[in-house]
This record gives sequence, C-alpha cells and structure tokens, in this order.
Amino acid sequence: MSERGGKRDGAGRPPGAMNKATAYAKARLSLLARQHTDVAFEALVNIAENGQAEGARITAACAILDRAFGKPREAGLTQYQPHSPLDELSDW
Repeated sequence: MSERGGKRDGAGRPPGAMNKATAYAKARLSLLARQHTDVAFEALVNIAENGQAEGARITAACAILDRAFGKPREAGLTQYQPHSPLDELSDW
C-alpha cells in the first residue's frame, strides 16, 4: 500500500507567517483609508456634537477618544487596599 495524503513534515506555511496576498490587501486598504482620515474624523465630531441618538453620540465620542489617546487597556481585577496613599487624595 502506498503512503498518500496525510500530514507531511515541513509542509504548509510556517506558524506566524502571513499570507502575502492578505498582507498586501491590508496594506492597500490602510493606505486608501488614510486618504479619508480628515473626512471621517469630521463626521465623528459632527455626530458627537449633533447626533440625534444618544448612543450614536457616545459611540462617536469614544471613537474620537480612542484615536486621540489609544484604546484603554482592560482593567485587571484589583482589590481595594485600605490605608493606601491614594486615600489621602480622596474626598470620601
């Protein structure tokens, strides 16, 4: 019986290697999108200031802040430590 098919050592794209066509398409799309940055940002500002739906205004404002300061990191679970130096700064 001949050995056909199945997994072969060294076959396929190495782990972590990007598909060249996908990398090119992403780069091209990014370049095209950057040409419309001013228009898109103005639209976000307009929605944040004049949007009829509160949800749309909040979403636009969040998008503006994300672009200005970067997306916030996901907060880790921390425990309150009584008598921390920050307690002195609090009005509570």
